[in-house]
Amino acid sequence: MLTVLATPLVAHLLRRVWGMLAHDLSWLFGVAVALVPGYAWWHAVGLSGELGAFILGVLLASHPEAAELSRTLFSIKELLLVGFFLSVGALGLPTLGQLTVGALLVLVLPLQGALYSALLHLYRYRPRTSVLAGAAMANNSEFGLIVTAFGVSAGLLHEGWLATMSVAVALGFVAATLINANPRWLIRRIASRLPRFDDDDLNPRDRPLSIGDAQAIVLGMGRVGAAVHRRLTTAYGLRALGIEHDEARVARLRRKGVEVLEGDATDEGFWERVSAPHKVELVVLAMPFHGANMAALTMIRESGYTGELAAVARDDTDLHALKAAGVTSVLHIYTGSGTALADQVAEDLNLQRRG
Repeated sequence: MLTVLATPLVAHLLRRVWGMLAHDLSWLFGVAVALVPGYAWWHAVGLSGELGAFILGVLLASHPEAAELSRTLFSIKELLLVGFFLSVGALGLPTLGQLTVGALLVLVLPLQGALYSALLHLYRYRPRTSVLAGAAMANNSEFGLIVTAFGVSAGLLHEGWLATMSVAVALGFVAATLINANPRWLIRRIASRLPRFDDDDLNPRDRPLSIGDAQAIVLGMGRVGAAVHRRLTTAYGLRALGIEHDEARVARLRRKGVEVLEGDATDEGFWERVSAPHKVELVVLAMPFHGANMAALTMIRESGYTGELAAVARDDTDLHALKAAGVTSVLHIYTGSGTALADQVAEDLNLQRRG
């Protein structure tokens, strides 16, 4: 009982330590917290170490750097998850009955997705957002398999349920991949039938964004994007606007006086609202993932935008793909900086430096 009561205090102290750490050490901090005060402490006093790590994670989830840490630890989490799946698979092949029950559980997923969509619609999210979120949630999460494994180890469930849930999770992932590979048909078939709200009545987190009189838009305000924005604004006098989906990063940039809006550049509805005003001379694709940049590029083209496009690439394959898609200024992210990309774009646009 003392351990449970002391955990919130420990979480408070860890939050303060977290705030003093350098950004590069955040991943090490996350791993250490999960293993030591989370798992080891609770396990040492006879409690579930997994539960201790989970509760500590919940208490730290509201920290401003939590989203960034989650992305940093994503690869580690996926590696551990693969190991967990392998351990489950080592238990043996599922029986015909387990395969049948697992397949039946998959048939419930459309109802699960519909309920998520309906819930978001009640909170006045746009039909597109509601339907896509419902499609993303229409799967049997691996967390369900983890809970099932815990139930089996605790003697609450028969061991056969572990194989059954493994089948349901695997088939659910396959179905979700097929659906989300091309979700636009869901928008046309389902979202078009849902009632639409006026912009002022939408949930504040889902309202369209106005870019005002911006001459340049930078998509993704990470290290490279922020450098591009700063260079275009200070060195070349362009009215640059950053678009960033990370709420915490948006807040930090705004405190520094950077003009940035919170939004998802891979959201088709975002570009329908922006509609590429004629004053925009340049769009910079500075998001860290090539797939996100390519998705945004497709939507920009479909919106009718014909201005200058610049982008960052992680390797030669990405670089060639961006060039083939019509991006004129592409910078290899490991051979230059955001400042170099801004200078390259300025040269292509024949912009004159200030001073």
